[in-house]
Amino acid sequence: MKKRIIGLDILRDIGVVFIFFYHFFIEYIVTGQGTDGAMYGYNYFFNILARPASIFLFLISGYALMYNHEDDLPIGKYYLRRFKGLFIPFYIAYTIMFIVCYIVNGQIPGVGIARRFFIFTITGTDGVAQMIYPTFYLIGEWFMSCIVVCYLLFPLLSWLHKRFRIVTFVVLVAWYVFLLLIHNPFSFTQLMNPLLIIVYFYIGMDLQTSFADREFSKSIRLVAALFSILIFVYFYVIGYIPSCAFLKLTQEATELIYFAWSIGLFVALRDINLKEEGLFYKAVTYLSGISWFIILMHHRIMILFYSHIDANSLSHGRILLLLLACIVLTWLASEMVRILSNKLKSLLFNRKKQ
Repeated sequence: MKKRIIGLDILRDIGVVFIFFYHFFIEYIVTGQGTDGAMYGYNYFFNILARPASIFLFLISGYALMYNHEDDLPIGKYYLRRFKGLFIPFYIAYTIMFIVCYIVNGQIPGVGIARRFFIFTITGTDGVAQMIYPTFYLIGEWFMSCIVVCYLLFPLLSWLHKRFRIVTFVVLVAWYVFLLLIHNPFSFTQLMNPLLIIVYFYIGMDLQTSFADREFSKSIRLVAALFSILIFVYFYVIGYIPSCAFLKLTQEATELIYFAWSIGLFVALRDINLKEEGLFYKAVTYLSGISWFIILMHHRIMILFYSHIDANSLSHGRILLLLLACIVLTWLASEMVRILSNKLKSLLFNRKKQ
């Protein structure tokens, strides 16, 4: 059994927490139409790490597949494993939220949309497709669409990595530069484009190949940690004191900084060790274990709340109670999806082995 990399669990947990809180406060603004300045401040604070969190979640995904030697699996077994881990929870979570939305809103989600567009939901790509076509999107974000493409291409990427590692890296970097800095051929932001995200995913794969067998030295980890802290502080300060911004960053330049920041966090945290019997270790692994279910469920729960609440009538105390309600309901929903997913996987696949 391969050793658990607790540092990557910590990194995953940081990502999920910041994305969760960012979505809570952005929905106060977007769906709830709230105007409280303090909520805008909280939204900015959690937004600082929300984008790099998305990036290093893709890095971790690529790293984990290589670490678990899924590149050595027969292709059929690999896709079956990805289907069980990705799509079964997605389908269960979608079904639950479809029913909840019908009960709460009194109408079928996606009413009036051509049924042929449900193919995007079946394939888990409706999070990105909704930016182009009307879809039945409810859960999964653009993250689901991108990870589907990354997992789909993993056998090809791993084959290229083994045989043409440097050439593949150069081609993907050139492709990345083209999409990010030269031309975006899509009608939505390139930052949510799966064909850009696969570069982060591939770099995660390459990081595992390059550094799996050796730890980063304490000095390198310290430099990476200080680098990460300084970037966070810089973005925090310029958000509240814009005059402190010594550079006027474009979205593309900011994305490059976020990418560098993600690498810094990876280097700083990957080799952390914790006592397995410790409470913190158990909390980290537990949250990491339900992180995918949290990503699936949390955002729609928040949207449902804010679509039926006058956000401007809420005091700070009531907003805190709403936040706690979202945390509890997301936790319960995540546990439900995990339990039902495990039962369905056992029913569908364990029976075949008997």
